[in-house]
Amino acid sequence: MFSVKCPTGYGCGVLEGRAIIRTHVLILVSILMLTGMARSASAAEQLVAAISGQVAADDPHESRTGADFQYYDHIYDTLVTRDGFDVIPRLARSWSTQDHQSWSFQIDPAARFADNRPVTPRDVIYSLCRYQVLTRRMGREMLGLTHLSAEAGGRVSLTLSAPYRLLPSALSLVFIMAAPDDTGEGPQGCDPATVLAGRGKAHIGSGPYKPAPREATALPDQHVLIPSAHCWRNCAAWPRVVLWSAPDARDRLRLLVTGQADIMEDVIPVHLPYISKLKGMTLTELPTDRTLLLTFNLRPKSAGGKPNPVADIRVRQAIAMALDRHVLVERGLEGFAGPAWQLAQPGMEGYLADRPQTMRPDPDQARALLAEAGYGQGLDLTLLLPLTRITDRPRVADALAGMLRAIGITLTITPVPASESRARVAKGDFQVMFAGLGLTAGSAMEGYAAVAGAAEKDSIANPSGYRNAILDNLLHQARGADPSSIPVLTRQATAILDADLPMIPLMHIRDLVAHRAGLSLHARDTTRAFGRITSPAMADASDGP
Repeated sequence: MFSVKCPTGYGCGVLEGRAIIRTHVLILVSILMLTGMARSASAAEQLVAAISGQVAADDPHESRTGADFQYYDHIYDTLVTRDGFDVIPRLARSWSTQDHQSWSFQIDPAARFADNRPVTPRDVIYSLCRYQVLTRRMGREMLGLTHLSAEAGGRVSLTLSAPYRLLPSALSLVFIMAAPDDTGEGPQGCDPATVLAGRGKAHIGSGPYKPAPREATALPDQHVLIPSAHCWRNCAAWPRVVLWSAPDARDRLRLLVTGQADIMEDVIPVHLPYISKLKGMTLTELPTDRTLLLTFNLRPKSAGGKPNPVADIRVRQAIAMALDRHVLVERGLEGFAGPAWQLAQPGMEGYLADRPQTMRPDPDQARALLAEAGYGQGLDLTLLLPLTRITDRPRVADALAGMLRAIGITLTITPVPASESRARVAKGDFQVMFAGLGLTAGSAMEGYAAVAGAAEKDSIANPSGYRNAILDNLLHQARGADPSSIPVLTRQATAILDADLPMIPLMHIRDLVAHRAGLSLHARDTTRAFGRITSPAMADASDGP
């Protein structure tokens, strides 16, 4: 399962690094054998998760990365949460709509904030308004709220600028916080001046945890959480939770095998044979909706003013013809992923079951297209590799470079921190890059809106600068369309993107975590809020039916 083939013409340079990784892992295994994964009594009373991302947002309503949502989901609740690709109650115990433009949400009367105040419609209105102000500040329009009101009996009514059928799914990403005392009954969260003045300040949530006071022993890359004294539902199983950011998988593995962490997320395939042999370790696969994409900068000129080669559709077509997704999966992730021929996966809305599931590479035609575009003597390109949970895939990038080398393209791989990648996208300072997408709503059209729609143009989700008026119209129709119309709209949108190629889906990422055997993980969504989804296995075993 873990062997890697070396296809002819792709080169085997990536395999040379495996000896280094193997040596590193064997050293860690030796440490484990010596330490016996000893844990102090105090360590056994806490949960430590070695996470791959870094919490970058200092405000919950500016969350962008998986690590941001992972952290804040411990502290705040949302109106609804996800169960697979469905939505289920959280703060709102029910909701209704007649036309997908006017909605009503009934707040659970049992809901309490960490200071024991009840969650009221005023808090929900404040939070939704505040979220919309801050997302607009980031150049995005996620909800399109035009009116909000508090109704009798703990009900919130809201009106949108246009019908939005998947609004509940979108609200699963919007954290609800306590409105400040001085807001009165007015929706101060809608006032940009008030919102910006309070940006980044401490807020109160209704989740099972709250931030711990800063400890002298805490490291800069650790976020520590403690239980909320007034938890109202699904309360904390741990007296202390530590999210320990370690972007390098080898560092996460070290923390796990030396007993400093209980959970290691984003296990890379090369580590699987070793982890599976470790005594007292378990591998668990969590739900995932993530897709790795290859995206192009479609601006005519690069940031330096020179002509941009990938703005030419023939260059993008040549790259698409050189790809072998099955080989990318096998060599890049040792088979622990699925080749992606479309954004949606089986079971998602808009999945096209009759779409071809394979495509034979055609290097001869690819070279002919490059020659026609004026690059018959070869072409040098740079691949931007953001160091994020989805896109930090150096082995996949190396395999891609081998494929492009076979058609005369030399690909230089440039890893960059996530913050730098966002800055470079804003300036158009890249040629090709890996991008990641999570289909939160389980809808292909929602995914297309993120990676190719006008609302996300020039963002990290849609870095290409692509814009197509016909596609935007289809996306607008899909927001309020009857579900029976979605397959037709998805097929039309897919045909446009196949022709224009602003991005290419490469693979659907699987989500694997390693953890000590005394833990039970029971995730229903992709947030990975480990303090919420992890419990001692013995506690699970003692629970009655």
